Amino acid sequence: MEWLGRFKLLFALTYAGFLGNIAVIYYLSRGLSYGEIGLATAVAGLGFFLFEVPTGVIGDKVSRKTSVLIGFIIMPFSTSLLLFLRSFWVLLLHELLGTLGASFVSGSIQAWLFDNLRAEGMEGQFREIWRSIQKLALIVSSATTVAGGFISQFFGFEVAIALTAVLQVFLIPLAFSIPEMGFSKPELSYTLHLLSSWRELRKPEIAWLIAYLLSVTLALGQFRKFFEPYLGDILAAYLGTTIMGTLGILGLVEVLVRTVPRYMGIALRGRAGRLLHELAPVGIPLATVLSVLYPNPLIIVLLGVAASLLASAFTFNFSVEFQRRISSEKRATVISLRNMVLAFATSAFYAVYGFATDSLGLSRARLLFALGFLVVGGLFKFLSAGPLRGYLGFGE
Repeated sequence: MEWLGRFKLLFALTYAGFLGNIAVIYYLSRGLSYGEIGLATAVAGLGFFLFEVPTGVIGDKVSRKTSVLIGFIIMPFSTSLLLFLRSFWVLLLHELLGTLGASFVSGSIQAWLFDNLRAEGMEGQFREIWRSIQKLALIVSSATTVAGGFISQFFGFEVAIALTAVLQVFLIPLAFSIPEMGFSKPELSYTLHLLSSWRELRKPEIAWLIAYLLSVTLALGQFRKFFEPYLGDILAAYLGTTIMGTLGILGLVEVLVRTVPRYMGIALRGRAGRLLHELAPVGIPLATVLSVLYPNPLIIVLLGVAASLLASAFTFNFSVEFQRRISSEKRATVISLRNMVLAFATSAFYAVYGFATDSLGLSRARLLFALGFLVVGGLFKFLSAGPLRGYLGFGE
């Protein structure tokens, strides 16, 4: 089981990065608009839509490890492009390459772990091991995000970008050192395997679960999209400085708002964890509404903590439930198909939201979209309590 420690480190470092979400401020400082940033994110989402299935099939038909390694080789090239960011097209290429690399990793890395545990007779411990891996990833992500905020403020964004690229290069030999066990190639051809996986995704017990996840994912994405410049401008006004003078604080806030609540959401068990994930569909958009109605830095940070805590509890329980509902030989492809559907929906949303922000202003756009997600979340709560309880319910 010595491989498990290295796998935990590998997964944790996958989420490490010194630039974090203050990258949006870097993009704006390079002359890009909210609309261009939203469009680049949307096109990258469409890339995810196109890349996810072929990369997932590689994970099922070739090997999980091979797929993950290809992704890790691509990632540092994507990150390095930011050092030369001068136009929308460079940002777009960065986003597309980053999406391609992430696509190779996303469906296969979790399936790799699950297969290894099953080969060791530890499949029943997946939930707890996955919980511990997620906790470690959050700790590493927190440390690098905070460090990156201050590095960017005092030494420049370029140093944070370069350090992130170096860290990504280190992932390659680390992944090579981890064995792959319990992997078996499906006997079906590529086309039949893909069609079979797509049919599994369309089963009501899986399709409705994905729709439920999408409602929560988009609501959280809307809260977080352009969050740093939104809070940074308000914080700068309170402190009497510029947004560039708040980068270190924003790095700390990012950890406080995103990482600490995720850790708590994953760690919580029993009634507390279930209550949080039950509240997530309406609680997250409500937090966005309140962040606009009460534009105070402290209130906004507390609302961000609440939104991330709710989302973390929901997505962790979703991940475990989803693994239960899909068959092993299709796992990486089904996960990739799921991610493809999510990517298509989020790309459309980010394109619309980016240009709506340019047109309406950041505050008005936040409020308008949050009210819409509040209605959708309320509808899913009604369905999960009544007509679709069997499909939208989560196991213990």
